[in-house]
Amino acid sequence: MKDLNVFTTLESLRERVKENGDNSSVALVPTMGALHHGHLELVKKGMSLADEVVVSIFVNPTQFNKKEDLDNYPRTLEHDVRLLSSLGNVIIFTPSVNEVYPENHCDVTLDLGNLEHVMEGEFRPGHFNGVVNVVKRLIEMVQPAYSLFGLKDFQQLAVINFMVKSYDLDTQVVPCDIVREPSGFASSSRNQRLSEQEKFDAVIIHKTMMHLRDLAKKCTPSEAKKKAVDFFNKGTLELEYLTIVDPETLMEIDTWVPGARTCLAAHCNKVRLIDNMELIASELGA
Repeated sequence: MKDLNVFTTLESLRERVKENGDNSSVALVPTMGALHHGHLELVKKGMSLADEVVVSIFVNPTQFNKKEDLDNYPRTLEHDVRLLSSLGNVIIFTPSVNEVYPENHCDVTLDLGNLEHVMEGEFRPGHFNGVVNVVKRLIEMVQPAYSLFGLKDFQQLAVINFMVKSYDLDTQVVPCDIVREPSGFASSSRNQRLSEQEKFDAVIIHKTMMHLRDLAKKCTPSEAKKKAVDFFNKGTLELEYLTIVDPETLMEIDTWVPGARTCLAAHCNKVRLIDNMELIASELGA
């Protein structure tokens, strides 16, 4: 890329960051590209926290369970650069696989406990090991004061928080609210693979979660889950899982707790979609 703010090597990135002085702070927004307005909100938040914002664009091969998903992941670098340039002076880091994982790189294996055995961990074995390795590596490369992640990947955020604490990484993890379309459909890079009809069909995800919010006021978690699954199945998507969990442990709950959250995954034809929502249940807790 000809844009002066696009860097492909760690050496060139660090030279650019140093231009602002040794005392300048950096916020990191790790992405796999195919950016949308949800990503821009992360960048804006980063701008409010730090002197510089680094957006990494790297399709990490180690977190894909299926080669087909890796091959089909949208890659739109020119569009991404234009989008980020609209926000001003954003530093864009687009490393190669060899730059992120050089020959002397040693993968880490972190015992995530229950976090890697439920929800995404159950249906995508090994996925979070890939996430841990790439995020740890990017944080070590960029050395940000702040690292920003969206709440749409709720379980991933829990994993990253656990990883940062486990390795005592010197960065503050900043969770950012889910950005949604007017329909309630969560913004996601995978949405680019959906037709307009499929986007319409996928709104059942948001409708189901909103239905669960109402159910949480009058049903037990198990009753609410059953009714929510029945509601979801009136649509055309294929449900992979729907669960109501404790926000800290991610374990499925039998009684309501403050901040109880529903998480779900579903397939819209060949595109796998995930979403989550905090349920209005805090007044029903202890």
